[in-house]
Amino acid sequence: MKNNDLLFGEVSKKIADSDFSGYTFQYPPLFTWDKKASDEAVHDAWEKRLYEQTDHLGIYIHIPFCKQRCTYCRYFSKKLDDRSELTDFLASLKKEIGLLKDHFKKQKIHTLYIGGGTPSILSGVQIIELFEFLRNSFDFSECVQTVFEGNPDFLTLEKLRILKKYEVNRLTIGVQSLDQKVIDLANRFQTTGSFQKCIKNAKKVGIETINIDLMIGLPGQSGDSFLQTLEEVIRLDPDMIHLHPFYPTRLTTFTKNEQKISSREIKKRDKMGHIGHLILKQNGYADNEFDAASKEKKDINIQLSDAMEFNSSFLGLGPGAVSHVEGAIRYVNMNTVGGYEKSLDDGRLPLLSARELTKNDDMIYHVISCLRYDGVDKKRFRRLFDRDVDTVFAEEIEYLVKIGQIENTADSLIPKFSDLGEYTIFSKYFYDKVFIADCEKAFPMKGTEVDDELYF
Repeated sequence: MKNNDLLFGEVSKKIADSDFSGYTFQYPPLFTWDKKASDEAVHDAWEKRLYEQTDHLGIYIHIPFCKQRCTYCRYFSKKLDDRSELTDFLASLKKEIGLLKDHFKKQKIHTLYIGGGTPSILSGVQIIELFEFLRNSFDFSECVQTVFEGNPDFLTLEKLRILKKYEVNRLTIGVQSLDQKVIDLANRFQTTGSFQKCIKNAKKVGIETINIDLMIGLPGQSGDSFLQTLEEVIRLDPDMIHLHPFYPTRLTTFTKNEQKISSREIKKRDKMGHIGHLILKQNGYADNEFDAASKEKKDINIQLSDAMEFNSSFLGLGPGAVSHVEGAIRYVNMNTVGGYEKSLDDGRLPLLSARELTKNDDMIYHVISCLRYDGVDKKRFRRLFDRDVDTVFAEEIEYLVKIGQIENTADSLIPKFSDLGEYTIFSKYFYDKVFIADCEKAFPMKGTEVDDELYF
C-alpha cells in the first residue's frame, strides 16, 4: 500500500480548518458535503429509517450563544449581544422541532445532549421552557443519559436544581484553567472561585456524573499553572476529567488575529499532557476514552459512544448542529443564527449542506471512530454490517499492522497510536479509495500549504 502520510496530514489540516461542527468528527469530511441539501431528502431519510423502532437514537441540541467568544474556540458560537436573542432562538428551535417531530412519534429517545456554545447562559425559566417543550415533543421514557454543558459562572444553584429536576445525570463544566491570567488572555468569561462553588453545588443537588473540561497549552499557561489547575480540580473529586490540547485552527479567533504557536510551545503542551495523564492515573482516574480519564465506565458521553460503537442515528437541532441518519445521510444546519432563524420563519429546514451515505461510508466511520478509542470489535462489526472487517479492509489492516500502528487479534483491531497526531494520520488509511484519489488531485504536495478554496 502507498505511503500517504503527508497527504493525510494535508487532509487533516483541511478538516480542522473547515469543520465547525465540533461535537463529533464527520466521515466523509464536512468540507465534501453538497451545498444543495434538500428538505425532501432529510424527511425521506428519517421516514425510512424510523419506520421501525431503532435503538440508541440520540438528540443533540446546540445552544450557540456565549457571553464572549474564547480565542481558542473553533466551533460555531456567537457572542450574546442582547438577551432577546435567546427568546428568538428558542422560538426558532421550537419551529425546527415542529418540522421533524412527527418522524419520531414511535421512537424512544436513548440519549439527550444539550451543548454549545454555553447552554447555561439560558435563564432558569428558559431552561424549564426548553425541557418542557422537548418532553412534549419526544418520548424520553427510556432515556439513559441527559447531558448539559455549562460555564461555572452561569450554573447557579437554582439552575442546577432545575437540571436535576429534569433528570440531567451528566454535567459538563467548562473550566479550561483556574489561572485568571490565562483565562483573561483567552478572552474567556470566568471569575475566580466560580468553579469551586459550582462543583460543590452540583454535588449538593445530586448530579450523578460531573465531567470537567481542561485545556493544555493555552497562551500564557506555564507547566506550573496547568499543574496547579489540575491538582485543584482533582481535589474537588469530579467523576471525569478531559484534557484537551490547545490546537488553533483557522476557525479560531487566535489564528484570525494572526497569532501562532511555536514548535517549542507545542512540545511544552504535549509534555504537559503526558504529565497530566500520569497524575490522573495516580489519583484513580483510568483511561476511558482517548483523551479522557474517569472513575467508572458509566461516566462516558453515551451518545457519542453510541454513534461510534453502534453506528446509531442522532438528530442535531440548532444552528451548526449535525445529524446522522444511519445508512442514508449526514447533514448540518446553517452556521449563522440569522440564516437559521430565517429559514425556519419561511417554513424550511435550516440546511447548510448534506452528504448521502453508502454502506461503505458507515463502515469506514465505524472503524476510524472506534480506533480513536478502545478499538474495533470484530463481532460487533459483523452484527452491524453483515461483513467481516478483515475482509472489507484487508489491505489497510495488513499495511497498518506491518508499520506497527494497529494490532490485529482474533477479536479486535487494537490501536497502537502513540498520540492523537498519529491517530489523525493513520486512521485515514481506511478512507475510501476514490476519495483518496480525489485528494491526491486536489491537494498540492510540493509544499505544506493547502489551497483554502479547494472544495470537492
